[in-house]
Amino acid sequence: KWCNRKSKIMAINNVIKTILIRLVSIFYCNKKSKAIFYHDIHFKKQYTDMSTPIGMFKKHIQIIRDNGYEIVAEITKPKGQIEISFDDGFLGLYDNINVINELKIQIKIFVITSYLGMQNHINKEQLLAIHNNELVTIASHTDTHKILHSIPENEIIDELTNSKKVLEDFMNYKIDSICFPEGKFSKKVVEIAESVGYTRQYCSIPGFYFDEFLPNVKKRSLVQFAKEKEFRAILKGGDHFLRSWYQKKHYTS
Repeated sequence: KWCNRKSKIMAINNVIKTILIRLVSIFYCNKKSKAIFYHDIHFKKQYTDMSTPIGMFKKHIQIIRDNGYEIVAEITKPKGQIEISFDDGFLGLYDNINVINELKIQIKIFVITSYLGMQNHINKEQLLAIHNNELVTIASHTDTHKILHSIPENEIIDELTNSKKVLEDFMNYKIDSICFPEGKFSKKVVEIAESVGYTRQYCSIPGFYFDEFLPNVKKRSLVQFAKEKEFRAILKGGDHFLRSWYQKKHYTS
């Protein structure tokens, strides 16, 4: 009974959230550039409950293009560009890389280096094959996915430098982007990440790309389960009313 009640409450909350996102989006009349993110995609075999069905993912891409946005590897313009990323490095991306090729879209994959080769995750050989695809950019999601603002400074440094070194050594490619595990971070984490060479850092607080939380800390919107109307509203900035909630949940000063 408790589980059923909890599920009903969550469903009601999601409906209310979706309605608010759509309402708030009415007040945004621009096409400011925005970063969005997922965790994985799947057709039949699903490697994580955070995975997005390929049909839904394709619909998202169609909506992006129908609204006149350009999908890019890195946002360079204040308006009209969308950057797409995937967190963790799940195996569905490797299994379905043909979808990325078919859609001809640029994506960025934030990899947890100690998870390479673990169950449900891409291994080094697979990651290298994906990296050689001109549509794919590889970036860091730390070494072991520890919550950075909750560990000592020396461990933060290890998490950031070890991941960077592993990826750079076997891919022969400069790694200068990172996203924070569970989106959680602090000013100290940002400072350390910058000092070891991460010039672009991504959080999970919704907002437009150039509306940085801190210098070089980019905002992103999670869209992995967004239905069509909600997704359209998120592109316009409808989820930005959640910024204070996400900031309280994710950021420690």
